[in-house]
Formats: sequence, C-alpha cells, structure tokens
Amino acid sequence: MIRVLIAVGLLAGNCAYARAAGPSKEKYVRVAISNDIHELNFSIRGKYKILDLRSGAVLEEGRSLRESRLSTHPGGIKINNEEYPLRKIRVTSTRDITLYQADRAQRYRGALDIIQKPNKKFLVVNTIELEQYIRGVLYHEVSHRWPMEAMKAQAVAARTYALYQMKKNKNNEYDVTGDIYSQVYGGKNSERFRTNIAVKRSLGEILVYDHKILPAYFHASCGGHTESARNIWGENLPPLSGAPCPFCALAPHANWKKNFRSKDIQDKLNANGYTLGPIHDIHVVSRNQSGRINNLVLTARDGKTTTIPGIKFRAIIGPNIIKSNKYEIIMKGYYFDLVGKGWGHGVGMCQWGAHQMAEDRHKYDEILAFYYPGAQITDYREQPPVDLP
Repeated sequence: MIRVLIAVGLLAGNCAYARAAGPSKEKYVRVAISNDIHELNFSIRGKYKILDLRSGAVLEEGRSLRESRLSTHPGGIKINNEEYPLRKIRVTSTRDITLYQADRAQRYRGALDIIQKPNKKFLVVNTIELEQYIRGVLYHEVSHRWPMEAMKAQAVAARTYALYQMKKNKNNEYDVTGDIYSQVYGGKNSERFRTNIAVKRSLGEILVYDHKILPAYFHASCGGHTESARNIWGENLPPLSGAPCPFCALAPHANWKKNFRSKDIQDKLNANGYTLGPIHDIHVVSRNQSGRINNLVLTARDGKTTTIPGIKFRAIIGPNIIKSNKYEIIMKGYYFDLVGKGWGHGVGMCQWGAHQMAEDRHKYDEILAFYYPGAQITDYREQPPVDLP
C-alpha cells in the first residue's frame, strides 16, 4: 500500500511515501577511498582478520593491531615482513580500521579491500553497510548545523544516489569514489551527532520513479532555476526536467564574479585540443530553458571563430573556477569578467534551496517533492526498486 503525501501550494509535483511489510535487508557499498598508492600503513581497533579476498583464507588475525605496513613485492603483496603471492586482500575489524596517509589518520568502519593493480600500485576500497556510508557522507554535503529537515532530505538524496551507483557499477571493483566525483566520504571521522540523527530518521528511504531508482543528483545552488538532466547527461526523466526555484536567492553562491586574462583561457583551450589565436571576443550564442549556456563563440583577433559548448568550456577552465554554466560575459580588452549565478551543474536538489525551505518550515518530503516532482519515497529494505531508469 502506498500512502501519498500531497505538498500544497508551491510544490511542483506529488511525492508518494511508500512502506510495505517485509524483511529487512542490509546493502553494502564499495567506496574507492584511495588509488594509485605505493604503500599504506594502518592500525586496527577490535578483533581483526586479514584475508585472501579470493579464497577467504585467513592470513593473520588477532585482538588488535597497533600498526601494519603494506607494500608491494615482485610476487604480490608484502604485509610487514611477510610476503604473499596475492593481488587482493581484505582487512576486517569488529570496531574500525585507521588508515594513515599524507600525515592524516582516517578511521573507517566495515572492511578495507586492498587491490594491487597491474601498475603495482594499490587501490583501497572500503566495503561498508549503506547506512553507515551515508553517515560518513552527510557532514561533507551539508552543515551539521543546518535544519533537520534539510539534512533528512540530503540523506535521502545521497542514499538514492549511492544505491543507483551500486546497481550501475555492480560488475566493477567499486561503486563510488570518496571524493567530489561521486560523494565526498570521510569515514567514521566525519560522523556528527545531528547528521547521524538525520540518517536514522530517514533510515532506508530512497527516491524512485516508475519503480526504478532515480539518479538523485544534487548541487549547491541552482541560481534560480534547476537544470534538466537531459541537457547534461541525456537523461529524459520528468523528476529531473528542471524548474524555477525561488528559495536559493540568499545562498552564499547565488551571485558570483570572476575575472580572467584572455591569454590564460586561450592557453587552457589549446591544451585541450582547440586551435585558438589571441582572443578578441567571447559571446553567448544560445541558452536553454534554465538560462544556462548552450554554446559560446570565441572570436580571435584574426577573425577566426570557434564554437564551444558551455558545459565543455566550464569543464576545461574548471568547475570550481566557473561555478556554474549560468553567467554573462563582459569583455574588457585583454581581460573579461564572468558574472554568474549558482554553483554546480544545477540538476536535481538545490542544497541551499532545501536549506531555505527547511527554514520556512517545510518537511523533508515536501523538499524532495519540490526538487524531484513525481518521484516516490520508498524504503529499499522493504520495497526493492526494480532496476535503473
């Protein structure tokens, strides 16, 4: 049975909240937390085992481990002074594992899978229960001081995104990375009291559309209008089609301005496959329905023109330098300004908009209904979604 909650007035669509009786099922996500490293040091609190990941054979076990060093040797992996003809091992603990890298100690729940790649460097994957993973993500996506309803909305979106990637990457060595290219994940170090409460109060809840997991994208600030996923990734999904957003006007990145030297932009573009002479002018050819740029035309001083998609231009110059694809261009001779709105790709939930909606006393299901119109909230443990879109 599905119980539908109608969000009144401002909401762009209905958000159904589904629950059904059934057995609880844990899911585990594989997070690539480090890649291409020559060696690593770790310690373990609690009873532990170091296993051959392929056979399950126990290589070492004990009550705790003060420090261990893992490195490569010609025939496989070396743990302290012991050499093993293996390429993959797993480290498990009843408490947590601390990984030491670059003068930083990071604690992780779950297991660490250490995989020696063909280049003899290591890939480290944290295999962890999904809800524990979300606890290590939430603090990095929103402030633990934000309103609880905004944090709950973010927890649902982050959990949905993770489950989507788990299905999409099930045949790969990991599901997500622990950085900005998936969701920033800090392990046990990143858990906070209030964000943990938000995870607990939204336990198991994800977004689905047409009985399939929704790729629940989100971003910092949309600049007044969310973007269609079709314009960026070619995904034609009604909950991700884009809509006006009046809630992020006071966000820290609602408005931004950046100055560039034309020669620097010329050099970056040429380093990425373009052939440009000194730039004389840059102007916008067209915009899409959200106000973001479809194409730019760059005119060199010799009159030659080059057309570049706005998304590609931002990717080359840097997504944290050009904060969004929604801006105006002001030429100033050998320099130019970009005056823009918002931060991020703009698809899905606007995090600062969600913050304001929560300040305005909207509940988390209303926030999700606004940014993902037509989607349903369901418990993945009780009503597993059928497939990917």
